[in-house]
Amino acid sequence: MAGVSVVLLDPRLAPKDQTVWAFTDEADAQAVAAFLNAQLGGGNEVAWVESVPLARKLNDNVLHCLDLWEEVAEEIALDDG
Repeated sequence: MAGVSVVLLDPRLAPKDQTVWAFTDEADAQAVAAFLNAQLGGGNEVAWVESVPLARKLNDNVLHCLDLWEEVAEEIALDDG
């Protein structure tokens, strides 16, 4: 199954619309994550790569995952505010 490599940046370090980038080449995604960790991490992992398979339609697992990510984002926003 085809997929993309997604770089996720800790949302506490950037505006909401600048925390996720998708790449078709995993090596490019790993390079961006390594750069972000070196520049912003200060020894901590602040960016990482997730492999996301592409599907023809949203299934129950995808919808559940999206709900969980929304809950995490809301919790982080409440902690920051």
